[in-house]
Amino acid sequence: MSSDVHRGGSNEPGPLGDVSTDQYDVLRHPRRVRLLEQLSPETRLSLTELTTAVLEHESTDVSDGEARHNVRISLVHNHLPRMAAAGLIDWGHDDGVTLVDDPILDPAALTAVLETAADEEQLLERVVHPGRLHLLESLAAAESTQSLTEIATELAGQAPAFPSNIEQVTIELHHSHLPALADVGAIEYDYEQHTVFPTEKTEPIALVR
Repeated sequence: MSSDVHRGGSNEPGPLGDVSTDQYDVLRHPRRVRLLEQLSPETRLSLTELTTAVLEHESTDVSDGEARHNVRISLVHNHLPRMAAAGLIDWGHDDGVTLVDDPILDPAALTAVLETAADEEQLLERVVHPGRLHLLESLAAAESTQSLTEIATELAGQAPAFPSNIEQVTIELHHSHLPALADVGAIEYDYEQHTVFPTEKTEPIALVR
């Protein structure tokens, strides 16, 4: 697998150059995605209200004391601090939680995608990545099969997600990104012919950004 072309069409960084890595990290967990869907800048939700919302989403009895305790601990010591550190929420132990910045991805669209997933965490881990989402957007827009070379040429230089060297991008796509997306049904990839096909999941996932 090689290419005589070593740079994309421009030396300028692509539109992924201003990606917030922290926000992508936050959105790789289904519980945080659903928490963000509940929040808005206009209202503050208490920790009790958020705990109840999580339990309802996860089809757990809201009156189960142990379940409430476990969810509350996960919010206080894991999810809310991560969301606050990413600049998405304002959180005080006594005055509740409010949204202060829109996430880089649409939580409602992500939640809709999660409803079709056999393994929610695996799906988010595989697709919530700036380069992979850009790839899916391109494939959905084309509405047709694309070659590995075509995709690598388009993605080269989309910093910081991909290097500008097309041959290196091709290798990363073949060995990492395309298999990861194929594993969760976001695409189909022919390893012999080096061709990429959209699936019924390609467009819905692409729409989260």
